[in-house]
Amino acid sequence: MKTIEAIASIARAISPVDGRCANARRRWERIFATAVLASPLTMAAAQLLEATPPPAPPWSVELELQRVDTRANNLRKGEGYTGTLVDATQYTGRLSNGARLTALRSIRGIHDDDELRFVIAPFRRSGQATPKDPVIFDGAHFPAGSATTVVYKFNTYRASYVARVLDGLRADGWDFRLGGTLAVRDARNEISQVGNRRNYFNWGPVPLLYFAGSKEFGGNWRLAGDFDAFPAPGGGGLFDGALKLAYGVSTNVEVNAGGRYQAGGATSSAYYNYLRDRAAVVGVNVRF
Repeated sequence: MKTIEAIASIARAISPVDGRCANARRRWERIFATAVLASPLTMAAAQLLEATPPPAPPWSVELELQRVDTRANNLRKGEGYTGTLVDATQYTGRLSNGARLTALRSIRGIHDDDELRFVIAPFRRSGQATPKDPVIFDGAHFPAGSATTVVYKFNTYRASYVARVLDGLRADGWDFRLGGTLAVRDARNEISQVGNRRNYFNWGPVPLLYFAGSKEFGGNWRLAGDFDAFPAPGGGGLFDGALKLAYGVSTNVEVNAGGRYQAGGATSSAYYNYLRDRAAVVGVNVRF
């Protein structure tokens, strides 16, 4: 249908017949269309035009909602390994809600369908409790028996370049991606009592390895997983990965559910932090 309309438009544009002679003009359009459509080259081009699917939308945005169970969140701040090892979950609790936002942009890079990936991954917890023992943090003394507030923040903002790999498996419904991520951490640890407060801020870039894979099933179902990771000695580094079952409710909208696991931290003679959590997640992905 698209081809016929295009040919008719061309016929009208180059018609030698005066536009006021409607019958003659229609005869000219029929003669021109018949001659063009009879051409084998035109027929082949028309079949290709009708069979070619429209290009996929270049952007994909996913909102992920999380129910987080923090299994460990330990802090210590003090030169020469001094300071109290604080279990932050005793103040903030273990269960909390969270969210993250991911955007993908298809680009022509190493392959025609490589991607740029952007992630906003906030993590902030706070709470108050009364310690049974004194706490020393960053040289400050917080006596036992007084209400103490702990604030823990570790937000990351990530940008990745992602390329397609293992192309030989695509025919079986598999899709694998490998890339590199530059994450910017925005971290803060605070312990305070009335009249006494210590803040520790940490900001900087972190390079990460990114890997993703998915398997298509029938009926618009697929299984998808990915992770960012960077190992470091002494319990530092980061692993942040998820596995989800997704269902395409329409051409450009997909819903998913699954789990996420995150672990990592930093260790030195002046500072120590180790965080480990798991989360049940649900999400919606929109392409445009």
